[in-house]
This record gives sequence, structure tokens and C-alpha cells, in this order.
Amino acid sequence: MLSFTKLIVLSAIAAAALSGTFQNWTAQGVTVGTVTAKREEVLKIERYRHGGSRAKHIGVGALIGFGGGFAIGASVSGCGGGLGPCVTRPEGGAVVGGAGAVIGALVGAILPVHSKELIYSSGPLGSRTSNHGTGRNQRVSLAALP
Repeated sequence: MLSFTKLIVLSAIAAAALSGTFQNWTAQGVTVGTVTAKREEVLKIERYRHGGSRAKHIGVGALIGFGGGFAIGASVSGCGGGLGPCVTRPEGGAVVGGAGAVIGALVGAILPVHSKELIYSSGPLGSRTSNHGTGRNQRVSLAALP
């Protein structure tokens, strides 16, 4: 259910996407911030969802990168064969794991902290809100939103 403190994005036919705080909806339209859009002009309404912190994404990316890098480094290093310097498996895993951790942290930092959830769409039938229980798409009107 939308509350008056929820940040939403409203996409209309004749205007650019509008981000703002949800205010009100009626059978005739929806109000975002100080702007009211007619129901016929609204293409879709999306709600921002918080998806965790950037630090959490960086930490998870670094751990995944280190794990993958360590496995690769440990599998390709060793002191057999006499080619190049003798690097033990733990040393090779740590070096390549460190590089993997840096790459994973960078990927985690790039990931968006929030996502958007579609709560209304006036597009073709295939793009309307999905009814996951039956697998069929359903029409949603602004007047029917909770």
C-alpha cells in the first residue's frame, strides 16, 4: 500500500518522468508532489524500493571476488614444472584472490542501492501488472489501487 511518504516515479505521455512524493490518487488522476496527472496521460507508476546499503554491496562483491579469485589462483599455481618462480597454492590463491576482491568491490559499488517496483501500467496487455497466482495478466486502474 502506498503511503504519503513513498517516493514514486510517474511516467506520462506528454512529459518526462517525474520523481516525487506520492500525494493522492482519484479515478481521474494521480498527484505526485505538486503535479497532478490525468489518468489517461499516465503510462506507468513505479515505487522506489530500498535494496540495501552501498557498503553491503561492496562487501558482498569483495567476498565473492576473493573466493573466486582464490580458487582460480590456487588451482593454477604450484611449484611443479620449473617454469617461472615457485609460488605455493595458498600464495597464488591469496594474490589472485586479492585482485578478485578489488574487482568484486568495484562491481558492488556500481550496483544501484535502490530498485523500482511497477505498481501501475497503462501499456499493452503484456506489460500490465502480473497476477503471479494465476499466471495471467490483469488490468489495474488507479481507482482500484489499495
